[in-house]
Amino acid sequence: MAQQRRFLVLALGVALLTGIAAYDAHRYINRMPAASSVAVNRPLMAFAVDPAWIHAGVPNFRGSETARSADGHTITGLWSCDGPSIFEWHFAFDETVHLLEGEIEVDYQGHRFTLRPGDTATFHTGTRAVWHVKQYSKKAYTLHRPGRLVLLWRWLADRWS
Repeated sequence: MAQQRRFLVLALGVALLTGIAAYDAHRYINRMPAASSVAVNRPLMAFAVDPAWIHAGVPNFRGSETARSADGHTITGLWSCDGPSIFEWHFAFDETVHLLEGEIEVDYQGHRFTLRPGDTATFHTGTRAVWHVKQYSKKAYTLHRPGRLVLLWRWLADRWS
């Protein structure tokens, strides 16, 4: 009898996980845009940030989202800023950037480094960085919303390190 119960619980668990996976696949397929058949021009559009973020200069921020995952957890795009300017950026998502043009000095979590064309850097959700943009700079970015378990793990790791 106990063996039959274990088998039933296991079978129900497998059925539940299969149902969840099928639902996610269906949702993903129905929300994703069709594959490209032509090139699309997405101009960079001006946007503003909280004025308290600006330390020096008058940065002219522009950006364009180029793709978004069906679940909304991953976004890619292009971003540009005129220099010279210094500003603090607040990361609401994990962000990986790849610099395409310009040069940016970054102060991040006690480290200072310079991004040049071809360089990549990653920043975590809930952190801040001070960006020193010397001249016009352009980056490609990927934003990713980490799950709650990842955020909890990072929080615990910060407390124990």
